Amino acid sequence: MRSLKHFIWDFDGTLFDTYPNLTGYMQKALRDCGITESRKNIHEQMLINVPHAIRYYGEKYNIPDMKEHYDKYYVNQHLDTAPPFPGVREVLEQIRSNGGYNYIFTNRGESTYPYLEKAQLTDCFREIITTAHPRFVYKPSPAPILYLMEKYGGTAEDTVMVGDRSCDLESGYNAGCKTIHLLTPDIPQYPPCDWRVADFWDLLKQLR
Repeated sequence: MRSLKHFIWDFDGTLFDTYPNLTGYMQKALRDCGITESRKNIHEQMLINVPHAIRYYGEKYNIPDMKEHYDKYYVNQHLDTAPPFPGVREVLEQIRSNGGYNYIFTNRGESTYPYLEKAQLTDCFREIITTAHPRFVYKPSPAPILYLMEKYGGTAEDTVMVGDRSCDLESGYNAGCKTIHLLTPDIPQYPPCDWRVADFWDLLKQLR
């Protein structure tokens, strides 16, 4: 793994522990409509992606304005806290110490930056692709990864996409690069990947 040079990271559920907040927003939105769903069930849908979860519950319960109900809570997320996972800083610094680079490719928008700034991690990343980036395309598209590889000279052998969900890894497969799957302890998934790690401490050991 030390031969890898370009690490492209997912954000939600990979770098930052945001899913407890995101599932909570959906749970509150559904309760506003008189519906009770467990956080576990909501999390399973959100692991596909958040737009999918919104569509899923909107169709399941015939709520055409499900997105508006969800966004009522989502827009105030700056009032909540969501820390990076333990070991994130150490891994990002180890990659740079090894001569590598970190990037972000997330289906999240500009709200990515306040989390990074609060954790003082912004400078760890060479480039950040959010929904506001001109080269953004939703996962599992490989387009943002191919853009980063071309711009920074990454190859199929030294570039890796790191994520907790199938769509993250599929973006990597579609780009022809390597993949690292970060396990989600609450809802274990085992999509195909080149490496699977339990947490950032496990990843750190393999980078040293």
